[in-house]
Amino acid sequence: MSALTEISKLFSSSLDYREVANRCLRTLSETLDLERGTLLMPTTDRKFLVIKASVGFSPDEIRGSVYKIGEDFVGKVFSNCLPMALPDAEEVEGVPMPKEQVDDFKLYRIGFIAVPVVLDSRPIGVITAHRTSRSTTMVDEDIKVMKIVASLLSQTLRIAEMIREENSKLVQENKELHAELEERFNPDNLISNSSAMAKTLAMVKRVSGTDASVLLRGESGTGKTLLARSIHYASVRQKAPFIIVNCAALPSNLIESELFGHEKGAFTGALNLRIGRFEAADGGTIFLDEIGEIPIETQAKLLSVIQDGTFERVGSSKTMTSDVRLICATNANLEQLVREKAFREDLYYRLMVVPINVPPLRSRREDILPLASYFLKKFTTKYNKRISISREVMEFLEGYPWPGNVRELENTIERTVVLAGGEALTAKDIPVLNSMVEAPEPIDPPQVSNGVVTFSPLSRRSKERQLYERVPMREKDIREAMHNAGGIQTHAARMLGVSLRQLRYALSRFGIKATEFKY
Repeated sequence: MSALTEISKLFSSSLDYREVANRCLRTLSETLDLERGTLLMPTTDRKFLVIKASVGFSPDEIRGSVYKIGEDFVGKVFSNCLPMALPDAEEVEGVPMPKEQVDDFKLYRIGFIAVPVVLDSRPIGVITAHRTSRSTTMVDEDIKVMKIVASLLSQTLRIAEMIREENSKLVQENKELHAELEERFNPDNLISNSSAMAKTLAMVKRVSGTDASVLLRGESGTGKTLLARSIHYASVRQKAPFIIVNCAALPSNLIESELFGHEKGAFTGALNLRIGRFEAADGGTIFLDEIGEIPIETQAKLLSVIQDGTFERVGSSKTMTSDVRLICATNANLEQLVREKAFREDLYYRLMVVPINVPPLRSRREDILPLASYFLKKFTTKYNKRISISREVMEFLEGYPWPGNVRELENTIERTVVLAGGEALTAKDIPVLNSMVEAPEPIDPPQVSNGVVTFSPLSRRSKERQLYERVPMREKDIREAMHNAGGIQTHAARMLGVSLRQLRYALSRFGIKATEFKY
């Protein structure tokens, strides 16, 4: 009872079944003289039993103790799920025996006990022990104790099996997730048909295989974060962390703590030690979005990390290191900030290792329709709607300047799907929010409904008239462009370097019909 009480305490001490088994066997050896104990478990092919935990066995004996399931004495105990005991182990072939035996065999005999470890009526292992005794028979209590230990150990093995299966599942899911991310953010799979974006993606692919710092420059909403992810998941650091830090969203008094961490008690409110983003991204990539918003006081410390990979937590003098790849993004004019002494010149040149310009959506109108189609499919699936867009809608989307870029296009498509009352959409159904683009005339104010601003045809024509007056076009040039474009107004407008609305106004003014040029 004393031995069992001691052993029962061990099963809550660790989730490592080998450690628990070793402690149990050691307790049996110390309290009941059951020496040279082992836990044997089957190999993956379930043909042999090998030692997983032991007491009193040398490394060579552990490597050499392999028993065939169903044939050797120990193997039969496993396959039959029945405990067996031998008063004299020397009499049976295939029973492990210690190398150093007792000198006087007339007085001492070496007995052997083997008990199966059973889980859900199936054998999963065998525990064994030797006993050196003057008696000619084994003690029944030894077998009873070993059976109780085997029963308790089976529960530990069940937990170990569950943990192993869960870990295996997590590893597989992790592999699948990384494969999905690599596929999703592969530069070749990004939606783009324009030559302007093709140059940017070519730069992304070239720089992905290096460890060079990258500065993504472009207007808000152009997809800089997406490109940063593409660079990371196409690099050798793809399996390491990808940490995003929006510098504009962090208060100036906390950004240093967020980037580099802080010690407990470093300042008011620092109740615990905090690991910074650079430390968390060790071995991977850190993406600093809106780098132009970072305070001038933090820039010197950031420069040190970029150059030497070293930093100190707030409130600590201990120098720490972090191996990270740096990708930054900004829509600010860094050169102007440098001139105004709001951005360090040395940090500017350190960031400008590989600058990549991301063109706005209005400069790559060939991407508008593929992106719109992608977003339309995404949101019709999400909201369980069936919606189709007409040629008029496509021309409207291509003609709109999209000052909010891809982000505005995505939000507009989602808003359209949410508010759509029917399956077929017209240009009037596209709710545009940006009043800076289509400013209404005072005589024809905009109509506001549920936060969505729409404009009447009169104010739109008025705006188009103003645009046309700034871009003069001759009838001859218009007819030539329409002929070369096969009557497709979008293509003709691109050839003339004007917006679709400007072209339509010109066609109306000169009485030109697009159907004349269809072929």
